[in-house]
Amino acid sequence: MRIPPFPLAAVLLIALAVACSTSATHPTPSPNPTTTPAPRPTIAVPTVEPVTKLLFTGDLIPARCTYAKIMALGGDFTLSFKPLHDILTSADITIGSLDATASDAGTPFGCVQTFSLAAPAAAVAGFKYAGYDVLSHAANHIKDCGIAACGDRAMFETDANLRAAGIKSAGTGRNLFEARAPQIIERHGVAFAFLAYDDIASYYQAGDDTAGSAPLDAATIADDVANARKFANVVIIVPHWGVEYTADPSARQREFARAAAAAGADMIVGNHPHWVEAHEQIGKMFVAYALGNFVFDQDWSLETQQGAILEATFTGAHLTATHYTAIHIYDLYQPRLADPPEAQQILDRIETASAKLLREP
Repeated sequence: MRIPPFPLAAVLLIALAVACSTSATHPTPSPNPTTTPAPRPTIAVPTVEPVTKLLFTGDLIPARCTYAKIMALGGDFTLSFKPLHDILTSADITIGSLDATASDAGTPFGCVQTFSLAAPAAAVAGFKYAGYDVLSHAANHIKDCGIAACGDRAMFETDANLRAAGIKSAGTGRNLFEARAPQIIERHGVAFAFLAYDDIASYYQAGDDTAGSAPLDAATIADDVANARKFANVVIIVPHWGVEYTADPSARQREFARAAAAAGADMIVGNHPHWVEAHEQIGKMFVAYALGNFVFDQDWSLETQQGAILEATFTGAHLTATHYTAIHIYDLYQPRLADPPEAQQILDRIETASAKLLREP
């Protein structure tokens, strides 16, 4: 069958449509091929600094009547920390002050009148359970052996037991150089250095060739802070200092704090007085002079059964918030959150003492 030819007009229309289609698909090149399109605008993405939460507690002595109480309950040293476990382990870094030994070099006395605060190595299980990352061991009971005599061995074994549990021990060493060395912990890309010192027991302090604790010394703090700055973005000092049973820091505490602030330290959190003490801001440095007892057996006064947990929030390397949580120690061995009326009493004691510092030179 023969197909009749298209009319001439139809052929011309098809040709015109093909030409238009080709032109739309392949645009005519620019007469200036060297011209480049304008660059895309750059959108600045803000850098979010990491937030790191630190928690500090008061003095720990799993010894004497605290030890006796725990042993009577079956010897589980995590019992002291059960009520506050979730709070303590919620922090990025948890810090405390160990004012005793935790070693099998000595033999604990139990619940008797004694100033030899020796605890067994098993006590370290409680610290690990509580989530402690750093313990200051620069204190006035770091070589106590209880009934036995053991020399420096109790201190060395305590530090080794802490390290084996993943806890850094600050402020003691085989010599003064080691005792003054910072302990470094990194979180979220920010390195925190911890320096610990004792100002109470000169007989336990380290020398050039003798083991012990780092002494509190305003004349050398600048060197220690500068050394810590080589490894860390934030420098925190944890001293064992002050006068017992008062909420007011001593002139010596404040003198050292000013020297530390001038040296560029970021924060000081002290212990030893067995009461909560004042806080103050010195330049950019925050000072909490003492947090009271935490795991302790001093049940003969209300103030010695009370303490505080200090929460410090760092945004990047800058301290941006602090918050106190009041605690009460029950049954010689177990801190718990204080009831609201007592909690307010504890916080008021801190604030009243702090207000006095603003009126003093």
